[in-house]
Amino acid sequence: MKKLLAKITSKLPWLAIAAVFLWSVFSIVSRKKSEPSPEETVIRLAHWQLEPGVREGFSEIAAEYEKLHPGVRIIQQAIPESTYGQWLSTQLMGGTAPDIVEVGMVDYSLLVVFYSRYLLPLSPYITRPNPYNAGTEWENAPLYRTFKNGMIHSFIPEVQEYMVMPLAMGSVRLFYNKTLLKELTGLDTPPAEYRAFMEVVRTIQSQKMPNGQPYQAFSGSRYHFSRLEDSMANPLSYGAIRKIDFNRDGRFSNNEMFLGFLSGKIDFSDPSYLARFHMVEDLTKMFQPGWSGLSRDEGFFSFAQQRAVFTAAGIYENSAIQSQADGKFELGIMDFPVPTPEDPVFGRAFEGRRYEKPEGNMPMGIVRTSRHPDVAADFLLFLASQKQNEKFNALLKWIPIVKGAKIDPSLEVFEPNVNGVISGFDPNAFGNSSVRWSQLYSLFLIHQIPYVDMAREFTEFYLHDGRENFRKTLQNRRRSHSQNETLLTGLRKTILAGPEESATSAGNKYRTILRRQIADEHNLLLQERIFTDPESVKEQTLHTYTPAALENARRRLVPAPERPE
Repeated sequence: MKKLLAKITSKLPWLAIAAVFLWSVFSIVSRKKSEPSPEETVIRLAHWQLEPGVREGFSEIAAEYEKLHPGVRIIQQAIPESTYGQWLSTQLMGGTAPDIVEVGMVDYSLLVVFYSRYLLPLSPYITRPNPYNAGTEWENAPLYRTFKNGMIHSFIPEVQEYMVMPLAMGSVRLFYNKTLLKELTGLDTPPAEYRAFMEVVRTIQSQKMPNGQPYQAFSGSRYHFSRLEDSMANPLSYGAIRKIDFNRDGRFSNNEMFLGFLSGKIDFSDPSYLARFHMVEDLTKMFQPGWSGLSRDEGFFSFAQQRAVFTAAGIYENSAIQSQADGKFELGIMDFPVPTPEDPVFGRAFEGRRYEKPEGNMPMGIVRTSRHPDVAADFLLFLASQKQNEKFNALLKWIPIVKGAKIDPSLEVFEPNVNGVISGFDPNAFGNSSVRWSQLYSLFLIHQIPYVDMAREFTEFYLHDGRENFRKTLQNRRRSHSQNETLLTGLRKTILAGPEESATSAGNKYRTILRRQIADEHNLLLQERIFTDPESVKEQTLHTYTPAALENARRRLVPAPERPE
């Protein structure tokens, strides 16, 4: 028996080598079979969405498309988010990028270069009906009208073209451990009012786990804090816009904030800014020590391990969080708590929930080196049709971006809030001021520098370093303005003398550019006055309206039911 066992043992290495060899042969053969044949038209698509359901969603919709178009093969590549920006840059510059890429994960200045050099404009498709909407109410409607956001954020002003096609919509919400909340506070659901919510936070933090460590109210990292900051603190700064809305368009830009500081119309002592930063201080006290140095995944661990009750996350993380909770605890989802108008600290600054810009998730673009750009565009149109967009987002458990596509009832809590206020604070402008702000703000968040010192140091740097940078910015915009005039001349020629299809596309672009050109000329004249007539800039920017006029404006804001074309 021993001899037989020894004989078998001596042959184990050879058996292992043979098994590995056979597995290698099997893998090579299987891979060869899965590779497309030379006769097939191959469209490769790359994205960074590694969340559950995304790859399966693309695969299922691709299979549907391949049934309609025999001989076409769709292959997706999922690249980790942490390396996607570098990977995309390398692929585009090297001419080896897939046909369709998700556009993002690099600085906007670099994105503008990518748009102009490496990606194809999608403008020719914008005014045409989507052929895959045949049989729906949007059968004859232009493509942009079928999107909930009108594809407004797909238009890139720097290149004056529509460059990307988003496939979904998203928002950020509070996820909470209902089981742990009930155990620690006796509540089934958290309060929606800010003061009552903060009282719940203090109750949670006062209790200890079996190992003696305190429970955490929130899973914390810089990523999670930014979600709370955007949703809870930033809307409190909205009131500042009334003082610095120099062009009276009801919007905010970092140029206007700088102009407000430069003219002395606003500073860090403004009540709206004081309220914003007071809430920031409240929010940072909800996190564990060392939170600002944690990564997104590290910050989430405490929630997954049931050491924290709340976490802030987007709809794109919903499936992953649901799977983490499955069988362990009951999961709840809610919108962020807000103060009441009677709140002693935030009441005067609070004018409503934040406005969630419907930008669209997964912006997809087509690369110029694609061998089959028409097929790539056709697949994107297929994804953006009402039926397929509904099916695609149902697989992802995200919100469809196409009008009329049904949403899963469980996702209604994620519907973006499009009636609300925006932030009136953004100091990231003009060269090194962004770097200096990041340094000082990071110290403020971990309570190493008081608000007064942070405000004083940044204001000195902001105004000293920014003045000449602002002058150069205006000069560059003047040059761009002149270039746009030349572009408008060419478009007018196409409208008057070009083929009907080209004239329609040129007309759409002409109207868009002309509106921006007129608005930009007005803004330039206003902003250049800080150097030519600084006293005039200090005048009141907005008129005062009577209550009756405001009520009339509110009635007009209620949209009439939209009729498909």
